Amino acid sequence: MTAVPAGNNPQEKAGQEALHPRYEWRLQELMAVRKNWYSTTKLGPELRKFGFELDRSSIYRLVKTDRPPKMPVELILALCKILQCTFEDLVAEVEPEPDVEAPTPKGPRPVVPDMPLLSADFFDAEG
Repeated sequence: MTAVPAGNNPQEKAGQEALHPRYEWRLQELMAVRKNWYSTTKLGPELRKFGFELDRSSIYRLVKTDRPPKMPVELILALCKILQCTFEDLVAEVEPEPDVEAPTPKGPRPVVPDMPLLSADFFDAEG
């Protein structure tokens, strides 16, 4: 399987982004609810038990971000085992919000003159 590079067309990119699933990363919430962990420091030793040596900043980014970085499936499975949850608990799909069109104004449109409303020397202090 080969990846197809995205074109430079903004409409194509917007269309492709619309196809990407939207999700909510709930690691921080699960840590608080399931383990009563409100800081990232307790997650490091637990991940080491599964063979993951992550530094403090990587663990912080993993927990505190809305969209985590790309990660191996094994890390996701380890997080699920540590927190005794399923993948669906950790990553929840979010339905995209429907595009809302701007309401069309009702009634007559205001008349805007073609010429400036103020003369060029209106703000001139010497005049």
